[in-house]
Amino acid sequence: MTFVDEPGDDTTVTLSVVIGPNIGFNPMGTEFTSVPGTPFRILTLRMRSDLRFSYVFTRCGPMADEEQIPDPFNPPPKFAECAVERFSGASVAVLPDAVPLPWLEQAEARPAPAMESAVLASELLGNERRIWVSMPRGEFSEETALPFVIHLDGTPEHSAPSVRDALVQAGLIRPCAVVLVDQLGLQRYQELLCNPAFSQMLVDELLPWLHHRYPLSRDPGDVALAGESFGGLCAGWTALHHPTTFGNAIIQSPSCGYHPDLRGGSGAGELLRSTPIPTLIADYLAAEPAPIRIFHDVGELESSNTHSRWLNHVLTGKGYDTHYREFAGGHDYAWWRGLFADALRWWLPPMAE
Repeated sequence: MTFVDEPGDDTTVTLSVVIGPNIGFNPMGTEFTSVPGTPFRILTLRMRSDLRFSYVFTRCGPMADEEQIPDPFNPPPKFAECAVERFSGASVAVLPDAVPLPWLEQAEARPAPAMESAVLASELLGNERRIWVSMPRGEFSEETALPFVIHLDGTPEHSAPSVRDALVQAGLIRPCAVVLVDQLGLQRYQELLCNPAFSQMLVDELLPWLHHRYPLSRDPGDVALAGESFGGLCAGWTALHHPTTFGNAIIQSPSCGYHPDLRGGSGAGELLRSTPIPTLIADYLAAEPAPIRIFHDVGELESSNTHSRWLNHVLTGKGYDTHYREFAGGHDYAWWRGLFADALRWWLPPMAE
């Protein structure tokens, strides 16, 4: 695969990809080389033909000033923005044998769905955050009991409502509401880490707030909690501890290796040498099986897949209704956005006639 840039004179270019040992963009290190007689710089790499990944170029000028930009010849897709800044605004490479994500492509071609926005004030957490709610198309009476998914790390640009609309129109899922929860920047690193207060806020404050405003189901089987990375960790942990509220968890590349005593360690090697079992895995091991279903995906090329495999082994051993898959990529929204469609189809298939 050849990457091309046109940076101007006296500017070097390197490539960073969302594949590798670290979360976020991992620098490849090799500078682009000049193409004689042209203004272009190129970098050619041999890669697996089934990869899909986000990437950026890093340009360094003569004053050592750096900027990260998307590929000017491959602009970011429609849903390139997300709540976690380090993942936002990247280009996406899709190699010829990559698993297709047709429902994401259809979502990107659709007009933006209607979205209502309001602020939720939390007494439990002592803060307030923006909540966005996207109802499915149609009219619903007060007696309606719609299924709904609460997605952590929400933004008004999130792909979930458009993916939902594409699947509903195709008759592949039941109509459902999508609730997007703002994670308040750096506070996500406290709130999403198996934090009982945050989980209690979802149960005691967000759910009543939603039921007061929208015709939503109170059946736990009709409620899913979803998230990626730390959001996936929170979704899986909260569903385990509150199964009478959340009957489903959609956990995408969850941070299964998290334990409070291991934060700041040197990485996977530190985790393997340390004695504590990561919190999410330890809690599922210790608890009686809860009446919840779990959709779980992770990249083959991200460091967290070892812990995801461990969690899946625990879940299957305890008899959970769980769906686990690995994709050809890293810790990457380029996959999560599209595989969310598979999660919705697994959770909310159409009613049998």
